Amino acid sequence: MRHRTFRGRMQRVHDQFGHQGGEWWTYTVHGDGTRTVRAMCEIEHREVTGRSVLRDVTYSMDDRFRPLDAFVRLTVNDRFRGSAWFRFAEDHAECEGFAADLGRYRQRWPLATRALAFGSHPLFCDTLLCARFDHSRPERVQRLDQVLLSSLEHDGASGPMLGAISFSIEYVGRERVTVPAGTFEADHYRFLLDGALPKDHPVEELWCVPREYTFVKVRIGGYIATSYELAEFQGPS
Repeated sequence: MRHRTFRGRMQRVHDQFGHQGGEWWTYTVHGDGTRTVRAMCEIEHREVTGRSVLRDVTYSMDDRFRPLDAFVRLTVNDRFRGSAWFRFAEDHAECEGFAADLGRYRQRWPLATRALAFGSHPLFCDTLLCARFDHSRPERVQRLDQVLLSSLEHDGASGPMLGAISFSIEYVGRERVTVPAGTFEADHYRFLLDGALPKDHPVEELWCVPREYTFVKVRIGGYIATSYELAEFQGPS
């Protein structure tokens, strides 16, 4: 088989409360250029949000990092919250789900053009959104409209169901970054969310490996005050 698979673990460290969970992921680049992420996300933010979150995600993209399909299962405070399957077509996105408080639901989201990005809420998938920055253009800040999400909560603790936001991406530059997993040449971006998420979500700083957009580090200040760093890395295999 011609696919390549990367594996890793991300750790979350809050400025005041210390270690608050992590993320375990595999990232497969298939022979035809399509990509699949499998992630288990664990968030212990009781001191910050009053809840803990456990999320299982499988998310696939085409060779241009455009979403194809995804599955998200969500547990909040050790209780099942919901699960959903998402599919992305040329003129619409759709969701088939079941939630503890809503029961069975179905969504069909019309689109003028094919969806360019989907936020399924693993931190690893945040860096994949940076693939939407067009480095052939001169602007260092570029607007990204109609980004579909599985939850509008910053920790992804609602739904899962389709929502959408718009925000800007700033490219800061190429930097050498050291994290527990090693030292990497990484591209540095900022998400300028401009109040797109509740509670005036602060600026999100992201570092990822060029071209593959593999996660290296994320820093979110403000009321979140947390660093997310690559703690273990293996690949490609």
